[in-house]
Amino acid sequence: MTKKIKMQARPAKPDQADHWVDNRAQSEQLPKLKPKRLTIDIDPELHTRLKIHCAQKQVQIADLLRKQIQSLLG
Repeated sequence: MTKKIKMQARPAKPDQADHWVDNRAQSEQLPKLKPKRLTIDIDPELHTRLKIHCAQKQVQIADLLRKQIQSLLG
């Protein structure tokens, strides 16, 4: 007894995805310089307060800290 399996060709890629990749805006491209990672240890209670604050403001912690560091250093 032989088992026959019919294989079908994969569907063609959607043109929209190719168009988007080929025509992305310059601002959407990856930065030329790789960002540096900063790791700090903070008190758990302070971390909780920070998370609550960011959730209420609808901002990510990293974005808030980047903005604060930038304003501190000018």
